[in-house]
Amino acid sequence: MTATTAPVSRNPTFGTLVLPNEPWTDLFGRWRLLEQGGVDSIWSCDHFTNPHHPVEPWFEGWAGLAGLSAATSRVRVGLLVGAIVSRPPTMLAKQAQVLDHMTGGRLVIGLGAGGAPSDQAMWGVGDWSPSERTSRFAEYVEVVDGMTRNEEFTHRGTWYRTQGAVMAPGFVQSPRPPLLLAAHGDRTLRVAARYADTWNTIGPTLEDAQRMSAMLDEACLDIGRDPASIARSVLFGVRPATAWTSASEFADLVKRWHASGFTDFVFYDPPYRTSGLPAAEAVVTDELLDYTIPSLRADLATS
Repeated sequence: MTATTAPVSRNPTFGTLVLPNEPWTDLFGRWRLLEQGGVDSIWSCDHFTNPHHPVEPWFEGWAGLAGLSAATSRVRVGLLVGAIVSRPPTMLAKQAQVLDHMTGGRLVIGLGAGGAPSDQAMWGVGDWSPSERTSRFAEYVEVVDGMTRNEEFTHRGTWYRTQGAVMAPGFVQSPRPPLLLAAHGDRTLRVAARYADTWNTIGPTLEDAQRMSAMLDEACLDIGRDPASIARSVLFGVRPATAWTSASEFADLVKRWHASGFTDFVFYDPPYRTSGLPAAEAVVTDELLDYTIPSLRADLATS
């Protein structure tokens, strides 16, 4: 297994994942504040409900993304990540078309195999095994890639079919909006090697991510693709989300992952004074947005 090839020509980006579990006006205001705070991307979720707290309020992904994107004018937006259990790939490609135009070409199409058990039951798609989900994921991504690249597209596969799908008026971004694919196993990493512009992982540890990144490199080389052409993205989970309460922890976390070839860093959304959290945490958040992230951008872009 070869060493990971870092996408050295790519500047670091910083994004936030905002759970769609607050009143709409609060969510809209949060997205607006985050863009004003200087983040590069803002993301929402595509579960039917929160898998960890199924009874809490929760807005649907694509409709929510469309509405919340209106609070922004600069940042990249997307779902981290769109789940294949929630809608057919033909519908997703058409929804992505609308969002690409609504945002003036700021959409990133995030996709994953969608493993939350509650999603499958609540969407009513049946009990897909992990192997079936992986097979569907490969074909799903193929359809989305084909529909977003072509004026007309036909596909007759094992799981999905479409005949003469007309894609007028096309997309703002060319040749299509970037694909961000979440992948953590050999088969899904091979899908990422073929189609992804960005590969996303949740780790859960840096060592795990390094191992998977090396597997992605190998999969790229097997098909003649330069591994450095795929950006490496990480969504930091529950424990590293506390990095928002410590500027030094935040910087240390980013620097360690960047040294291993990761350039796109996404954290769960930070606390704001309006959230009712301690004032000290809000002050640290201001420090991160105003000083730490700009400093990291400058330092890591030239390292």
